[in-house]
Amino acid sequence: MDTRKQLDLVTFEVLRHRLWEINDEMGVMAGRISGSPAVYESGDFNSALLTADGRGLFTGVYVIRQSAALDVMVQSVIRSFDGDIEDGDMFLTNDPWYGALHAMDYAVVAPVFWEGQCVAWSGVVMHEMDVGGPRPGSWSVGARNVYEECPLMPPVKIVSGGRFRKDVEGVYLRNSRTAQINALNLRAKISSQATTHERLREIIREYGLSTFLALQEQIIDYVSRSVRKRVSRLPDGVFHATCLLEHDGVNDHLYELKLELTKSGERLKFDFTGTDKQAGGAVNCAYSGLIGGVTQVLFPLLCFDLPWSQGALLGCIDIVSEDGTINNCTFPAATSMATVNASQATGNLVWEAMAKLYGCSEELKDEVIALGYGGVNMAVLAGRQASGAPFVNMFTDSVGGGGARTFADGIDTCGNLIAPSYGIPNVERIESLFPVLYLYRKEKPDTAGAGKYRGGVSLEYMITPYGTPHDIDAIFFSSGCSHPENKGVWGGLPGSVQRNLLLRRTNLKQMLRKGAIPGCAEDLKSRRVEIPLGKDTAKLKPGDIWVNYCSGGGGYGDPLLRDPSKVQRDVKIGLCSAPMAEALYGVCLDETLAVDAEKTSRSREARRKERLKAGKRFAGRADSEDRQGVGEKLLPCGEMLGIYRGDRAPVYRCECCSKVLGAADEDLRRLLLLVEQPIAELAPVNALVAEPEVVVRQYCCPGCGTLLSADAPLSTYDPWMPDMKLVFSESGA
Repeated sequence: MDTRKQLDLVTFEVLRHRLWEINDEMGVMAGRISGSPAVYESGDFNSALLTADGRGLFTGVYVIRQSAALDVMVQSVIRSFDGDIEDGDMFLTNDPWYGALHAMDYAVVAPVFWEGQCVAWSGVVMHEMDVGGPRPGSWSVGARNVYEECPLMPPVKIVSGGRFRKDVEGVYLRNSRTAQINALNLRAKISSQATTHERLREIIREYGLSTFLALQEQIIDYVSRSVRKRVSRLPDGVFHATCLLEHDGVNDHLYELKLELTKSGERLKFDFTGTDKQAGGAVNCAYSGLIGGVTQVLFPLLCFDLPWSQGALLGCIDIVSEDGTINNCTFPAATSMATVNASQATGNLVWEAMAKLYGCSEELKDEVIALGYGGVNMAVLAGRQASGAPFVNMFTDSVGGGGARTFADGIDTCGNLIAPSYGIPNVERIESLFPVLYLYRKEKPDTAGAGKYRGGVSLEYMITPYGTPHDIDAIFFSSGCSHPENKGVWGGLPGSVQRNLLLRRTNLKQMLRKGAIPGCAEDLKSRRVEIPLGKDTAKLKPGDIWVNYCSGGGGYGDPLLRDPSKVQRDVKIGLCSAPMAEALYGVCLDETLAVDAEKTSRSREARRKERLKAGKRFAGRADSEDRQGVGEKLLPCGEMLGIYRGDRAPVYRCECCSKVLGAADEDLRRLLLLVEQPIAELAPVNALVAEPEVVVRQYCCPGCGTLLSADAPLSTYDPWMPDMKLVFSESGA
């Protein structure tokens, strides 16, 4: 069959949108049939359409990384079942080395046949509430390898020739603590795809097979050409990012992940060489998680007005990674916490590096966004209802602040870039299903990353066991508890850390009897307060309370450039305290919360002078190297830095004081002044980090002290770790 047929533009537009809608319908249908709150309340699932050879055509709008890895899964099934794939077959797997992100992401993928020929694939993946293993919810805190986690199932036929296999379902459900919910989810995946296949056959009946096959190739070609064109207009250069991943569930250790992004011509190269070796606990991800981590960011950034075609996108980028590392682990590494750890951290690296690249583009600089939702702060609660019936629930309330943008603050307590249709669960629905009581859910002040535009503030909530005399098991699998994950961009500071508190034997019952409801942890009297580690387990007894603090979004630009009236407004509506307004922004308010303009001006000037006084220069660097004339502006670098034509080569110049910083082909941070600051000074919640090993490094203009770059590494790391440098032709263009 000739797939090189070229469809006219009208037919192409009609049919590509029809396929788009079919994939969206598959996701909506699967979500509505599901019996899991994680799916129908929060959207922890996704759907995809793929070509006959397993190249992604459309990724759904839920958790992007889940369906982005279905390419790996379908291609694994094709290899494993070579010659044994028939019309009416459907395949089930949760194995990370066959394409699942972690064991709880059970997927069903299915070939679409027409007259004996496989012409496409579909897939639906859902996070299952529990698939067995030593811990309720299957987040295997304490596991050292795959043998100590939940069972893995390589691809098997769950439907063979149109016949549902009860024997396979029995094996699948036998290990689960939530077998009924999992059984309903399985039927949701199967039935939604059965409808999807009929929708696809309708297109073939109406337009013919040759048109249907040509349509798929034309979609991939259209997205590929569009992405390559978009990338080609970005400046060439090398952009670095690093991030930390804490506590692997066994070892309380901080792991480092590295990325070197090279933009050259029409291609992007993502090189993760130097990332730490795979961990001894369950935070690793396999190659599927690496792919999902990369594409979950690139789809919204590069394909914001294009079909989210995995097959097209992967043809435009190169991914380099060493086997046996934390985001490309080898069997039998533990991976049950992969999605919200190594895979998420991979996305954070891509997000950080792409923000630097976009900031150097006149065309796309307004698409820059600082990190938001850098990682989850979640727990599974499990135990018995008052009736004795078991329950397991993953609390998906983990919602932080959105990253700041070039033109506005980050959105407060929002969703996230990598899961556009992910939602926060309904409190009343969760309380109706499980023996817990929400005492409040609110925005937490002083959590936003400071900047000219601040990040969004985060969420705080309080839960207590309610309606059961039994103890409740709590399994925590959080990240960003010992370091800020939501970094700022172009001088913006990182958002707050995340933490959990356990308040033991409180006076809550007495308060409720008096008609009082606590509004924060300080309102309660507790026998003791415990602070769980990022990965930890505990038991909640009646009267105990769990308090969850999520992280704020990263900021954009120097906080000392923020409009004082915006700071004043944040203080008035309770998103920022007056002491932090002065500490972070240099904004001084009087007793009526009016801005003291003169005092604010003096405060900001003093802070800039302190940066100049305390700042350290890269060894051997002198101002005399930077003295040269400048011509026209070539590129922006965020808002307060630009690249100009110099006497000898393009140079960086501060837009605040016009100081020439140095050649644009040198690493930016080595041209700036370095000032270090404890993370505890950025947010009150950061003081809960017991032994801070992480510092905030601020890189400032040596002429005026304007903050141009910031990072949050371990204090032992090289203070001049590479940041970015641009590559110019001999003409400087």
